[in-house]
Amino acid sequence: MVPQLNSGSKRGYVVYIILVTCLVFLMFELANDKGKRVGISDTGSYLVSSPIMNISGSDDVVSDTSENEMSTLTNPDQQFESKDKPSSSHSEQILIKKNLMFIKTHKCGTSTIVDVFYLRGVRKKLNFVMIPYTHQLHSLTRHLLPPRPGSVYNMQCQHGTFQPDAEHTIMPKETSLYSTIVRSPVSQFKSAFSFFGAEGKMQKKYGHLSIDALIGHYLDEYPEPTENKASAGRILNSVAVDLGWNTFNRRNLGQTLQEKINAFIEHLDQEMDFVMITDRMNESLILLKEYLGWNMTDIVYLNRMVSSKPKVTMSEETKARILQYQVIDAQIFDHFNKTFELHLDRVGREKVASQVKEFEEMRESFENKCFNKDKTINGPYKSISWEISEYGRNTNVACTFLQTRDVTLTNVITQLQLSQDYTVPIEGQKGPLLMRDIVSKIQRDYDNNEDPV
Repeated sequence: MVPQLNSGSKRGYVVYIILVTCLVFLMFELANDKGKRVGISDTGSYLVSSPIMNISGSDDVVSDTSENEMSTLTNPDQQFESKDKPSSSHSEQILIKKNLMFIKTHKCGTSTIVDVFYLRGVRKKLNFVMIPYTHQLHSLTRHLLPPRPGSVYNMQCQHGTFQPDAEHTIMPKETSLYSTIVRSPVSQFKSAFSFFGAEGKMQKKYGHLSIDALIGHYLDEYPEPTENKASAGRILNSVAVDLGWNTFNRRNLGQTLQEKINAFIEHLDQEMDFVMITDRMNESLILLKEYLGWNMTDIVYLNRMVSSKPKVTMSEETKARILQYQVIDAQIFDHFNKTFELHLDRVGREKVASQVKEFEEMRESFENKCFNKDKTINGPYKSISWEISEYGRNTNVACTFLQTRDVTLTNVITQLQLSQDYTVPIEGQKGPLLMRDIVSKIQRDYDNNEDPV
């Protein structure tokens, strides 16, 4: 028999039920909020704070693999994870990719960036997609340096034409950030015109004329772009070539040039998670850091090569003619320069601006310690550089590593990866230390949590 309750007891019992219900609801909300803050999603992806979606407006979302699946792909020490998780003050969530597929475009400042990537790889003992002892990826189907047993590729960053079908097998998009870098087509052309010998060739042919005249003679040797065709090679529209234009062009012969450019940009939009801008290098590196979950010290670079040639100014007429011939690269740059703004909005403009300021101060301080800036040395390709300081040679050998040409570092990475344990003695002398000693010290400093900057 159920005891009867008087009116006072009934009111107390109702209040009790309401309080218990509120308490349970509050506990549920706190638990749910905690799950969001630590990055728990339905798929177990590592979320810092909207996933990286097709920036062009597609509804397709690139989602990460589950935590269990990720653990079967790489060992924890082979993943691109920072020792400290990146800050997350913005409202949108960002899906952190563990690995990086980076297409190195010509004359876009990529040699400096690749040295940063190599340093990260040496510290973390990562696997690179490369052909042994070769700094060019001529093929993604033959002669590749294998990853160490039981692991997968963590990074690709050498010169090579973008081949998406092969890339998807080697560097799965579920776990790899697909990225590249583009540059203002006028400044990129000017750099390539000098670097690849076209300027010297024109001087031999026509004498030491103005830069406008030399470029004019060079462009005269190529047909002007038409409704159906534009020249593309090592200098003209070379960024498009690096990103796979020639193959794409052959597959779409029935279309006009503009139709092919539009389709090519849409194709790149679908493939690339984030496109850096050389003209906005520091902002680009901050955004890349956020998408990979790196620390500020992981992106610090050195200005290791500076052209020894005096700067010359081109006329507006010459710039306009360059843009006419660089029609493919110009439209690629314009598109990704606009989508860059959307990445700033996603991560947070105030956050990026604040971090850029901090990064520039950090980088300048590091560079001043690495170099004796009152002494210069001659470098390759008619460049000059500052002399490495005592600090950079002995105390913090990351300075020496970042000052080494990426062609040389390719040989270093090859030997390290072939060793399977990343500790094989490396041939070659570099300053007062053998390169193997430099690598060993870099790894010890990292393992001991010593600030690399």
